[in-house]
Amino acid sequence: MKNFLALIFGWYAQDIVQIMMTQTFLAPEIYLMMLIWCVTREKQLSVPWRWFAAALCGGLLMDLRWIGVPGLYGALYTAAVLAAHWAWFQIPAANRRTLPYVVITTLLCAVMTLSRLLFWDAGVLAGRIGLVIGVQWIANAAVLIFLALVRSRLHDEKSF
Repeated sequence: MKNFLALIFGWYAQDIVQIMMTQTFLAPEIYLMMLIWCVTREKQLSVPWRWFAAALCGGLLMDLRWIGVPGLYGALYTAAVLAAHWAWFQIPAANRRTLPYVVITTLLCAVMTLSRLLFWDAGVLAGRIGLVIGVQWIANAAVLIFLALVRSRLHDEKSF
């Protein structure tokens, strides 16, 4: 239950940040980071259906909230959850700590940023694509550092 509340908080936080940055910059991938957080907390290799459903619903809501192709981000978030789950269980159990979480999250956020840029208004990006990516990645780094510190404090003492 706490994980679903954290996902809802992450979705709203990303939405509020996106409202403040509308048509100027991309919001950090807070919801994706929270999804990866939840799926990498799984202790068994079973298929994480609840996180797939959360990724699909959150992405669909994001598509409907913002102008987008309905289902596009739902599919992208679901694919990211699948990739994170697969990558997480490729790591030996003793090494499933904060650093692999940070690496997996960074790679998937990079893919998500590229996909968001593909579907963003080209007129907004004209001449400032580096600035848009830079601002989003500074915000991504701040959120990810916070999550990594919390995760290492809460979970690295325990074996996954």
